[in-house]
Amino acid sequence: MITVNVAGQEIEVAAGTTLQYICDAHDTLVTFGCRAARCGTCMIKVISGADNLSPAGPDERAVLDVLAWSPDCRLACQATVLGTVTIDVAD
Repeated sequence: MITVNVAGQEIEVAAGTTLQYICDAHDTLVTFGCRAARCGTCMIKVISGADNLSPAGPDERAVLDVLAWSPDCRLACQATVLGTVTIDVAD
């Protein structure tokens, strides 16, 4: 089991769990719109452990580029947890 810290809430999950599932199952502050890397509603900021998330795919990267967010931001609907990570809701 690995630890995912979402806005101060520590959650134990198995490697390979999606952030979308984690946020849905644990009543976090992360909100979702399209759930398909199109809207950017689920933008999160990675505080630590960025290397422990799956790489951003082309759809996610396109949305991040359009929104001009910083390199430490990801879409929770697209990221899979591979190890311990701390995230927060993007400003």
